[in-house]
Amino acid sequence: MVSNSERLVRILARKFACAKMDEQDLFQEGMIAYMRATATYNPERDVKLETYATRVITNRFIDLLRKQPDTDAMFDDEKTTSDFSLDDEVHLIEIKKILADHVNEIERAIFNSYIEGFSYEEISKIFDRPRKQIDNIVQKVKKIIKSHI
Repeated sequence: MVSNSERLVRILARKFACAKMDEQDLFQEGMIAYMRATATYNPERDVKLETYATRVITNRFIDLLRKQPDTDAMFDDEKTTSDFSLDDEVHLIEIKKILADHVNEIERAIFNSYIEGFSYEEISKIFDRPRKQIDNIVQKVKKIIKSHI
């Protein structure tokens, strides 16, 4: 019999599995994150353990995927950040302020994933949205940033 915690971690691992990391590796990391979540869970915060654990596991998966080397050459054209001089700290600070002021949380998260080097396909899986919608959001955010710089 599979426990609820294993089922939760398996579902999240399946959702995040991609060319950078396979489902079984994510499942193992997810179980470790679940144990960490149960150890740090505070029932007085009026949040269910499952909700809290989902957030902890998801954050762990995102961190792991960001640290993986870029093996997805299929979408290299989508990963260019040359539109913005992100190496220049002044621009980065300016861009972060623009994002905070003019873009909603989900658009900001999607754009941050794009900036981190995730492909549209990977972002699509992470946020469970169609690839075209990811492209539309990235283009919209780029347009907003360009209009404010």
